[in-house]
Amino acid sequence: MLDKSVAVTFVNALLETAVDKGILDQVENDLGLVSAAIVEYEDLKKMFMHPSITHKEKKDTIKTVFGESVSGLMLNFLYLLVDRRREQILELIPDVYGQVVDEKKGVIRAKVQSTIPIVGERLESLKDSLKKLTGKIVEVEVVENPQILGGLIVEVGNKMIDGSVVNRLRNLRSKLMEIRAS
Repeated sequence: MLDKSVAVTFVNALLETAVDKGILDQVENDLGLVSAAIVEYEDLKKMFMHPSITHKEKKDTIKTVFGESVSGLMLNFLYLLVDRRREQILELIPDVYGQVVDEKKGVIRAKVQSTIPIVGERLESLKDSLKKLTGKIVEVEVVENPQILGGLIVEVGNKMIDGSVVNRLRNLRSKLMEIRAS
């Protein structure tokens, strides 16, 4: 299995080149198209991963499938992956490209768990607070979770803020058990 960081490196290089050439939006669309094709057509993914299919056959397939639909830069990127025997990166592109594009645009994704829906002004207020905390534009996904009893659990990147009632009760119980043991 290929390390995801290798895919991030390749996609970052692609997007930097796209910025230099002034075709970032086109390449983002190309990545979306390639990602969708890889997810939707399992046989295409298997063909890229198959060791007995030659580089030329893989490149011919890339040209046939994507040639008219994507930029020359994207075609060259796909050819490079084949030449460097990094076809496995194609499998990771659907996960990686959104993350890399968001990073370039200064956007970060947050997952918020709440017992009630968060909409309207409350959602905007939460986004503003998270923007002040992270310094980035925050896209929020709200998930209703009645098991937390109240409060919020916020996950941003690899950080989690647990302000749930169930967590507070757990902490209170732990402190009471410590006092009792003393």
